Amino acid sequence: MAKSTVRPLLTRLFGASAKGISNDQSILTGYATVAGAPVCVIGTGDGVYIDNAAALRLAAHIIECIERHPRMPIVMLVDSAGQEPNRVAEMLGLVSCFGHLLTCLEVARRKRHKLVTIATGKAIGGAFICYGMFADRIYALDSASVGLMPVEAMSAVTKIPVPVLRKLSKTMPSLEFGAHPFALLGGVEEVWPAKGDVQAKLARAIAAATPDDNRAALGKKRGGRKLALDIAKKVLAAAAG
Repeated sequence: MAKSTVRPLLTRLFGASAKGISNDQSILTGYATVAGAPVCVIGTGDGVYIDNAAALRLAAHIIECIERHPRMPIVMLVDSAGQEPNRVAEMLGLVSCFGHLLTCLEVARRKRHKLVTIATGKAIGGAFICYGMFADRIYALDSASVGLMPVEAMSAVTKIPVPVLRKLSKTMPSLEFGAHPFALLGGVEEVWPAKGDVQAKLARAIAAATPDDNRAALGKKRGGRKLALDIAKKVLAAAAG
């Protein structure tokens, strides 16, 4: 069995205060400090899958933070291979559990908690969507594997052959896995060197976080999403008219 990388990573991000974060079967919940200020922490480690129980555990910790620590920033760490590939989990309401987790995060946002995500390893599919992508700002270590669907799964859904999708991924950031392609799309605010001073970067990220969605603007500026911003503006203008 591969050695867990969770504890060393937590120490690099939060220093000695990382001891306040529980690691229960790679599901992370707890409290730490960043630049001397307290933060709530939820997340995943070691590429674990998220199932119903994990989603509810993360949601419960967010609720606790909202009730006991008003406006405390919430830092979300993502290292997950995706949702639990289990039919029983889906029959027992996996999607509803994910929806509950997202609802808790939206309540936190409306209660003026800053939400910051760091993709530290795998940030794939449903696990990334159900909490990581819901942040005010998303960051990623340069070693992270960020993406919504592996080309093999995409091929099964679209019936487009895998070799064709792999070729397309060379020029289409939306099909390529990695922190930098996702940054081109505007989905990642900034890519951090894994061996850099991540504590200082996290402190600056929390200080700068706002609920304004800048992803379409970033995608256009970086050339990864050339039409999304303009189309969104046209839709909003038409709705207003």
